[in-house]
Amino acid sequence: MKKEKTVFYIHMLGELSFSYGEEVFSIKCSNTSKVMQLLLILLRAGKEGVPRVQLLEALYGNAETQDTKNAFRILVFRLRKLLEDTIIPKDNYIYVEKGIYRFGGHMPVQIDAEIFEQRANAAFLNEDRQERADALMRACEVYSGEFLPFLPEEEWVSEENIRYKELYFHCVREGCNLMRESGRYEEMLDLCSRATKIYPYEEWQLVQIDCLLAMNRYKEALNVYENTTTLFFEEMGLSRSEKMLERFRTMSSQIHYSMGTLADIKNSLKEKEFVPGAYYCGYPSFIDSYRIISRTIERSGQSIFLMLCTITDNRGNPIEKEEILNKQTENLSQAIGRSLRRGDLYTRYSPNQFLILLMGINQEDCEITYNRICLRFREGCPGQKIQIRYYVSSIAEIKNNKGRLSFGASANRWKKNRS
Repeated sequence: MKKEKTVFYIHMLGELSFSYGEEVFSIKCSNTSKVMQLLLILLRAGKEGVPRVQLLEALYGNAETQDTKNAFRILVFRLRKLLEDTIIPKDNYIYVEKGIYRFGGHMPVQIDAEIFEQRANAAFLNEDRQERADALMRACEVYSGEFLPFLPEEEWVSEENIRYKELYFHCVREGCNLMRESGRYEEMLDLCSRATKIYPYEEWQLVQIDCLLAMNRYKEALNVYENTTTLFFEEMGLSRSEKMLERFRTMSSQIHYSMGTLADIKNSLKEKEFVPGAYYCGYPSFIDSYRIISRTIERSGQSIFLMLCTITDNRGNPIEKEEILNKQTENLSQAIGRSLRRGDLYTRYSPNQFLILLMGINQEDCEITYNRICLRFREGCPGQKIQIRYYVSSIAEIKNNKGRLSFGASANRWKKNRS
């Protein structure tokens, strides 16, 4: 019986790794170095190889000079030497024929990106719908992330990455549609949950929620919804278009709990523990609360103000360093929560901004509240050259278009303009 040759396997989707048979090994150079790029280009080209002029252009740009030619010869020599120092059998892996460079040798080479593409294309040719769904699932199992994500600026990598990503999305959509037809919701959930982990900002969570609702797993569906709103609106600070908000409301409106007693419902609605200070909620919930309160004051006449607090440097400019911004945003969130009453409401509006609803106070109290927030904020960052700017306006004036959010800064004063 003929013994199968050991396979040289290259993992290019999501990360870069090399293995020979069952043993993982590394090549002693940076993943972003030109010598590694040369190896990856040759591996990806396979038997077709790459003309020397194209390699020079990919590695050094359009300028072909004597210096780039010399540098390229040195690069090829270095690559051969690096491959000799690995566990793969000694062989002439980089060879040239009529100006075409190829990765050769006698061992079989497999690349996960190529396996994914081959499986996906074969799956779409299968006319049996259930077999096609199974084949698409197997293809998607190979896809573990973007193609060579550490080289996003390289044109050849970018083009391949877009192509693989589109093919993966096509596989997930078609697989989910086929599984939905036959009620295979558990497998459908596995497929879209995996897509969500790889691409958390592509709204595959919508499909997750559909699966969970179809299986009557309402609490899990609600958890996915709440985690998604936190991810999109708070952690990422993404633009809050009305269309996006409406999609999240649609998700929320589809979530219904199983029948229960009034006592069960009351227990699920109440806060799990006593939390002093203002009530924090996600931005979509804040919008709904704002609109309800706006209706309430039509008949109650209660005084309610909307305040916007913004973190800036001492010159009033946005803070660019993400690490500092994240730390001070958390500091401001805690300062707001500790400075306001339990009946007040606040949310994170953007990476450096918070919105606050202040109930039953007058205009003068807004400045007092702001000063209290600043005092608590300073306790968390003594000596830091950071300030909190604030804008404030009455809900009644906003509702009647008689006022707008206006000037406020870290100075101990505030002002409101009328339009």
